Amino acid sequence: MFQRTLISLMALVALAACEQGAKARNQAIAAEVLTRTGAPDFVDASTAERAAVRHTPSGLICVMPFDGTLDMGVFPASSANAGAHCTIARGQIASTLVAVRFSGRTTLDQIFNEAVASTVRAPTATRWSGRASAADQADATGLPNHRVGRFEIMVNETPSYVRVAAGESRGWYLQQVVSAPLTEAEQAETLAGAEWRAALQAFGDASNP
Repeated sequence: MFQRTLISLMALVALAACEQGAKARNQAIAAEVLTRTGAPDFVDASTAERAAVRHTPSGLICVMPFDGTLDMGVFPASSANAGAHCTIARGQIASTLVAVRFSGRTTLDQIFNEAVASTVRAPTATRWSGRASAADQADATGLPNHRVGRFEIMVNETPSYVRVAAGESRGWYLQQVVSAPLTEAEQAETLAGAEWRAALQAFGDASNP
C-alpha cells in the first residue's frame, strides 16, 4: 500500500550541522529528506523547534525525530484512495500517521472502528489500564472531531501497548497507530499524545495555512 523510504535522522543532523540557526538547520534536514524520498506533494514545514514536512493535499505533518528513523511517502497512483503516511521508530516504540481521502462514503466512527479491528486483532486484547496522556486530557476545543483507543495485547508472546486514533477534517481522515512493549507504555502514550495533538491541530488548520 505504501511506497517506503527509510531514513536515519542522525545522519541528516550531521549533514545540516553547518547551517546557521535552528530554523535553517531544520529546513536543511527537511530539504534533504524531500530530496532522498522524492515523495510528491510534500513541502518543507520546519520551524526553529523542529524539522518537518507537510503533505499539502491532506495537511499531514511529518515531524522528524533526532533520535530515530523516518519512513514516509504517498499511496501508489494505482491505489483506490488518495493518501500519505509517515512512520517514526524510536527504539521499540513505533508510531504511524496516515492521511486518507476515501473514494467512497464513510464516517469517522466507521474508520476508527475498522482501524481498531485491523490493528487489535488478538482475542485476548483489553483496554489499557494506564492513564491517558496530558495532551489527550487537555481542552480539545478547536481540534477536529476525533477518537482515541488504547489497548493491551500480546504480540509474539510479548505483552504490548497499542494506541489507535482517528480524526476527520475537510473530507480527509487522519489515523494514528502506535505500538510498544507494555513496559514502555507510559512513555509511548506520552509521546503519542503530544504527536497526535500537534498532528491533529495542523490537520485541522490545513485549509488556512
